[in-house]
Amino acid sequence: MRSTALSYRRAGLALLALAAVLSFWLVLAAPQAQAATVRLDGVRTTLTTDPATTTLLFSVGIIPLPVAPTPVVPTPDAARYQFPITGGAVDAKTLVGRISHSGGLLLAQRQADNSWKALSLTKFNIRITSEKAWLSAVVNAGDRAVIASLDLSDARISRFMSHGRAFVRVGNVGVTLNATATGAINATFGVALPAEVPLGTASVLARVAR
Repeated sequence: MRSTALSYRRAGLALLALAAVLSFWLVLAAPQAQAATVRLDGVRTTLTTDPATTTLLFSVGIIPLPVAPTPVVPTPDAARYQFPITGGAVDAKTLVGRISHSGGLLLAQRQADNSWKALSLTKFNIRITSEKAWLSAVVNAGDRAVIASLDLSDARISRFMSHGRAFVRVGNVGVTLNATATGAINATFGVALPAEVPLGTASVLARVAR
């Protein structure tokens, strides 16, 4: 009887595990009869800055500061910023769609008279199409502009369940500042960055909305 009970218990656990896997894929890899787009309601995009670009900015006195609620953690040769995800919607298979964030970056440079020059880039939006991906930001609390291209050619995509919630993780995304961003930096701080500058590598951890 005991062995039979154990067998039933193992079979029951196996069925529960199978049901969890099936329900997960029904959410993230929706069948043809349902919409393939999933809504997002968290968690964060992490940017690890390019060491050479970080060194270049510091060499001309430009300090990349986090804008709340963005936390920053120094690394041995760069910095790691985490931008909270506030929403968005993406295709469950291709990731075509958008992801919105709070927080941002404040580039600041102290002047000889102890005043400061600053350039703020906030409320980042990731936009992905079938052909390309890019990052836009609100510049100096004004208009929104595309400030960087995103390279997904080596991106690693995974999906998993945690505490009954579905998540999507995208790692190893290259981020390159475009001429709009470097032009704004050059005009603000009187430097001469090239048209395109590697900003770093990003990873996205997004929670699927219920």
